[in-house]
Amino acid sequence: MSIDTSCEASAGILAFVELAGKLMTSLATMHSEASENRRSDLKLMCEELIKLRGLMDHVVKQPVDPKAHHQSINVLDLNRLAVLSIRDIDIVLEELKEMMTPDFGSSTEQERLQSPNNWASPLILSTLQHEKMKRLSETVSSHIHSIIRVDQVSNTIKSLSVETQRLRPEFESRADSLTQSLASLGAMLQRGSTNANWQGAKTVFSQQNMYEMQSILRQLTQSEDHMIAEKIVASLNYDSRPVRHDSVPQAHRDTFRWAFESRLAEWFLSGSSTFWISGKPGSGKSTFMKFISNHQQTKDLLGSWAGAKENLAIAAHFFWIAGTPIQKSWQGLFQSLLFDTFNKQPAVIELISPRRWNAAKEGKWQEATEPWSVTELGVALRSLATTPNFPLKLCFFIDGLDEYDSNHEELCNILHDMAQSPHIKMCLSSRPWPVFEQRFGTDPAKKMDIHELTRDDIRNFVHDQLQLAAGNEIRMTEEDKDEICREIASKADGVFLWAFFVTKTLREANARGDTFADLHHHLNGLPRDLEQLFRTMLESVDVSSHPKMAGILQAASHALEPLHIDLYAVLEKEFDTPKYAQSCQIQGMTYGQLSMQREQTARSVNDKTKGLLKVVHQRFEFLHRTVKDFVLTKDMGDYLKQKLPPSYNGYKAIATAYLGFLKTTSLDGSIVAGIVKLGQGRNSGIFTSHLNQALIYAAEAIKTDHSRESLSLLDDYDHSVEMMIRIGHVTVRGIAASGSNPKLLFREELLRHNLAPYITQKLRDDPDFLELLEDPPLYFALIPMSLSSGESPAPVPEVLEILLRMGENPNFTTKRTLSTEVTNSLSTQPSPWVLFAREIMSVFNMLSIACTFPAMRFNDSLDKNLFVLLLSHGADPNASLLPERPKGSHTVFSHFLKISVSKFLGSECYEGYLRTLRAFLRAGATLGIPAYEETATKSGDMGERNHGAQEEAAYGNLARDRPSELILTSFCTSLKGLFTSLSADPERTKFIQSVTAELISHCSGKREALEEISSTLSEGCPDQMMGALRSMIDGELMGVNRGLKRYRGSWDQDSLESAVKQSKQ
Repeated sequence: MSIDTSCEASAGILAFVELAGKLMTSLATMHSEASENRRSDLKLMCEELIKLRGLMDHVVKQPVDPKAHHQSINVLDLNRLAVLSIRDIDIVLEELKEMMTPDFGSSTEQERLQSPNNWASPLILSTLQHEKMKRLSETVSSHIHSIIRVDQVSNTIKSLSVETQRLRPEFESRADSLTQSLASLGAMLQRGSTNANWQGAKTVFSQQNMYEMQSILRQLTQSEDHMIAEKIVASLNYDSRPVRHDSVPQAHRDTFRWAFESRLAEWFLSGSSTFWISGKPGSGKSTFMKFISNHQQTKDLLGSWAGAKENLAIAAHFFWIAGTPIQKSWQGLFQSLLFDTFNKQPAVIELISPRRWNAAKEGKWQEATEPWSVTELGVALRSLATTPNFPLKLCFFIDGLDEYDSNHEELCNILHDMAQSPHIKMCLSSRPWPVFEQRFGTDPAKKMDIHELTRDDIRNFVHDQLQLAAGNEIRMTEEDKDEICREIASKADGVFLWAFFVTKTLREANARGDTFADLHHHLNGLPRDLEQLFRTMLESVDVSSHPKMAGILQAASHALEPLHIDLYAVLEKEFDTPKYAQSCQIQGMTYGQLSMQREQTARSVNDKTKGLLKVVHQRFEFLHRTVKDFVLTKDMGDYLKQKLPPSYNGYKAIATAYLGFLKTTSLDGSIVAGIVKLGQGRNSGIFTSHLNQALIYAAEAIKTDHSRESLSLLDDYDHSVEMMIRIGHVTVRGIAASGSNPKLLFREELLRHNLAPYITQKLRDDPDFLELLEDPPLYFALIPMSLSSGESPAPVPEVLEILLRMGENPNFTTKRTLSTEVTNSLSTQPSPWVLFAREIMSVFNMLSIACTFPAMRFNDSLDKNLFVLLLSHGADPNASLLPERPKGSHTVFSHFLKISVSKFLGSECYEGYLRTLRAFLRAGATLGIPAYEETATKSGDMGERNHGAQEEAAYGNLARDRPSELILTSFCTSLKGLFTSLSADPERTKFIQSVTAELISHCSGKREALEEISSTLSEGCPDQMMGALRSMIDGELMGVNRGLKRYRGSWDQDSLESAVKQSKQ
């Protein structure tokens, strides 16, 4: 029973109290009425009571969940009072029906009729007695006061209002409206209205009061839910989400109309699973997907499939291989689909993402709107597909499967599995690659080859483009024009992109004054192959501009994501003035200067690349996937190199352009500083993100070019970043910003990148190069870098090795004083090792259903042997993951071992996991109960400790389920739950067998541990792993009986060097 339903119940009870007063008043005067009039009045009363009973019966049948509401006792009491009121209504109805009989009031009852007070039956009098009704109304009002906690609602609204201060004006307006509604409700509760009712009894609230409160509460709840939904939806958005969709050309007039008379339209109306749009490169697949996904007729057809348009959600994602990392990854796909679904149908957010919804309801906005991990997104989408009786039908449009930058077979399998849901179907597009043909192209009724259907569309497009050419009419007859249009459409062979560039070339030739014969000659001379056509276009660029043309295209091809237009401006200036970025003044441009520069750069790049690059949201992108493929060919790479100086390095050119960009651009926001320092290795802010992006390119440059020039560029960054901070070009804020040395930021961020050659050189030249860091260098090397898009890569083993060989301690901890009103206490801060392990393994804490998308940093950390390297240098495997609250918490090892039985651990991790598990055991990981008590502190420290705080137990995902249990026992308990599923998964069975074998070997000489594992295996272990493990245990137990114990080894110098060598490999 919700608050809303509680209001309904209260209104019903109070309506009964008011009816009771009316009934007793009527009965008191009814003795003087004629029998016919009396029966008529009684009938009307009965009808009112019957109607009221029906409403209340509906209310009390609503489920009551005592855990669902903070005032559950009051809710339950109201429900009980409503049930009792229904019983009383039934009693009164029976008595009134008796009074409506013809012989009621006959001469045998004349004595009773002489007194008005005796007209009502004794049962009615006792049921509706004055004091009982008065107590009932007062009790109901008291419960309502307790249930409707204005202070709690007020806190929610207040937190919403604080959040809206950073949002759009309409949010603020809505928050103000909520506050006003809340004030009305509070006034109503405070007023304690005293509506007189029968015989002088007074109720705190009337039935009308309750209906008014119910209406206000509904408005408050709806408005609050709406604002929460919008904020969660906003957390799924990302800057480049609409970029690819927006950059895809709009379909030409009357193009693709045939689609609504094809089998695709039939699939929209009644089909299921997937429909595949296949097409040659440049055939217009993306334009078609944009057209069809946005078209009203598509929405009408899908609405019929869904039963009603309000039951339909359409979502789309356009993969873009030349875009930002998120545009070509799982992350982008998942966020786009969830963003569109939640944005169009916010009612499902609570169902699909209850953790975030509940956090928002409790005012925990940071938790509700924090960035989404790939795994959390995968869980949400899987929930969309598997939730039974899901209230919506979903149609996903996913363009460019071939532009996803990872395993295409895995992508196909995931999409195919999701599309098996009865409420999901997907329209997909890609090049006709075998991997897509095999998965989506086997049913002719659910596929189409778009290049076979667009000849007429291409002819119409060409005809319209030739109507006016550069402001001049094409000088040819209609017959000639039709002829050339047919010829272009025929030669294009379904490739719209070829027709686009050829038509563009002919329009330019017409602008020069060429005749029809000249145009026809041009057409016959143009290559029919797209790549050859691109080469011909670039050859037409003025020779003096070839170096810039080559530099621009090489930068675009080397870019990890589309580069900002301002970077191309610096890139061109570097050609005009060598070392421009190093020598330019640190000063942000005015808005006017910036606008003029961008206009000039856009014209220049367009002219020098013949339109192969275009500006989209202030970033240059390849016009089409085929253009990038062309630029990346070996022949084209060699062609561009010939146009550039011998020492030119595309990655270094981008890193250099970033230096000039940072020096001439103001990157402080109105709210967030350019640099935010949070301590313990954590820096953020837009300036920091750009700096990290620049250092990524610098690292790529050094991989291929160890020249002094590449290394000296980093010296320029060191000096320039310091000066930018020192003169206030960029602002530093955050809890660790006070008194911060301007030299810090560059050297801190440097440690997160694969720049070991530079770090080695700097330490050789200046052993104190890292001494000025305020936190141990390992914090910066192990904590993820701040990036504007994409996931931070794993730490760099070579950098870690440098720091560890310098003697840096991965277990270094500090104590921070926590002040309260009562006392001061010392809180142990996590070490670099603990923060690294906690962050790397945190992905496995978020999942609740099967998912096949483990985090990149976890995989890379296993592949690069980062755990192995740190353990070999003394990292404590038994360190608490919650040193601030260690009692009952996971240790690094207990959490790592728990992951081995997680259904979310992908098979690609198995080899690396086993290698790392051996390193944990070799380093002394315990299988017993973790020791959580702090090491005894030095005398004098005890007085500062808050013993109560030390005794508080861990909670949340980093707490062990059964803290008093051996780690081995916890593993064995989890292992038992796996046995049933292992029989159907041979690969995972082999992995779990290997994990168990490692533990058996580690327990050598420990009879109780070996017998516990043996007992666990006897409870349903699959036969294929039972034999080998049983043989191992029997052998170990025989050794125990003979008093033997095998030596497990430790980190001697040889094994340490082996681990280091392995991490390098």
